[in-house]
Amino acid sequence: MQVEVTGEETAVLIRWKKRADNYVLVRMKAEAILYASRGVDVSIIAEMVERSVKTIREWLAGWRDSRMCSVLTGHAGNQNAAKLTRAQKQELKKILAQPPSRTGVHAEFWDVPAIRDVVKIMFDVEHQADSSYQLLLRLCGLSFKLPDPFDKHRNEKAITRRMTEVKTQVNALLDAGWEVYTADEARPEHEAETRRTQPPKGQRTRPSVNRKKTSQSFLGALPPTSRTVTPYPIEQNQNTEQTILALERLQRETEAEKIAVVLDNARSHHEKALAGLHEPGRLLERITPVFLPPYAPDHNPVEHVWNTAKNNIANIQRETPEETFGAFASYITGRTFDYDFEHLPPRDTENDLV
Repeated sequence: MQVEVTGEETAVLIRWKKRADNYVLVRMKAEAILYASRGVDVSIIAEMVERSVKTIREWLAGWRDSRMCSVLTGHAGNQNAAKLTRAQKQELKKILAQPPSRTGVHAEFWDVPAIRDVVKIMFDVEHQADSSYQLLLRLCGLSFKLPDPFDKHRNEKAITRRMTEVKTQVNALLDAGWEVYTADEARPEHEAETRRTQPPKGQRTRPSVNRKKTSQSFLGALPPTSRTVTPYPIEQNQNTEQTILALERLQRETEAEKIAVVLDNARSHHEKALAGLHEPGRLLERITPVFLPPYAPDHNPVEHVWNTAKNNIANIQRETPEETFGAFASYITGRTFDYDFEHLPPRDTENDLV
């Protein structure tokens, strides 16, 4: 993964790499970019600067996008920056796996004051913001969230039994030459916030906040073969009519004669108006629906694609809804996803109380 570096940029990067007063991350980035400009393999660069291959690829991609600006992180002097080494984080993880009383901390459970004391005493490191310690708790597998309420509708035995049937059916269809998709709808939102103050003379200032939400629905189809997702915009609300239009477009753009679409048990997927279209001679005759067990969205691979895309754009405020929804669609279409029925992230039950 070679990058282009001009002579002037090379001179600056060399100076940054040699300066002892620069921050470590700046020196590492400068060194990695210099190696990449000379054609050194990414895995070798990762080993030399003691970072992962994924991190090195992100640095080089950032260099291609913003050149010198990507090297300066903007965190110089940040008192909340990561200060623990990997070995120290592993040691902290072992400590937090035990009750606080066993480590000499007078607390009933691990919280910010307790972990602050441990980090200060054990590693002589101190952060300014509580959020930095909350992040350390999360990295060590702990959470401040309450456990999920008990879902009386979810039957794990029935889900396991039905998923075994679905996997067997899907594998048989793939062996027979069918094109198989796992499909579902998503509805990302764009929220705009306007703040105004009204300071009448002689009265207290009255702040007002106006929030406007705009949403855009998509239907996405993830094939286990190419692992690329095509999001189909749904112009109105998610209903049977819009589902039919999206499936008809999927059928039109698929060359295979036989198509299986794995869907959840949403009401719009079971309507008679849709079910009748799968019969011979009807609009969706090439599509055969395969239904997942009820109350088991975590078993649908494309659900995890939606979650990944939403998390990617969640913390970046964009000016217009078009930019937000465009970023959502671009993230999905610009990469491949390894999710299938056998390789899904574990279900997040959020039962890991601190």
